[in-house]
Amino acid sequence: MAEKEKKGAEQRQVTRRHLVFYLRVFDGMSSRVVGHLIDISAKGLMLLCDQPVALNEEYRLRMRLPQEIVDSDEIVFKATSRWCRPDDNPDFYITGFQIQDLDSETERTVSSLIEEFGFSD
Repeated sequence: MAEKEKKGAEQRQVTRRHLVFYLRVFDGMSSRVVGHLIDISAKGLMLLCDQPVALNEEYRLRMRLPQEIVDSDEIVFKATSRWCRPDDNPDFYITGFQIQDLDSETERTVSSLIEEFGFSD
């Protein structure tokens, strides 16, 4: 593992959970897909994107939820792009976002999403 990646993994305090399927994540209230959710925690998320994402930009993201999440059909939250790198598939990029100030209802919904559909490596 590269030294920078190892250091980043050691500094992560919240365990991320991979989901059993990719949820689409949209730019704000538009229909433009930013990417597909790969993993998520209450502090951040990782997306598989078609295009590179500008770093250190704040985004208003909207994620449609599976029907099994009863409380809501989607969540909207702010997140800042922290890193972006090419995926193993050269047609895609992997981007990490830091979630900003989740309200308690959205945090409960994210926890339900992780609990219902998440798995650890």
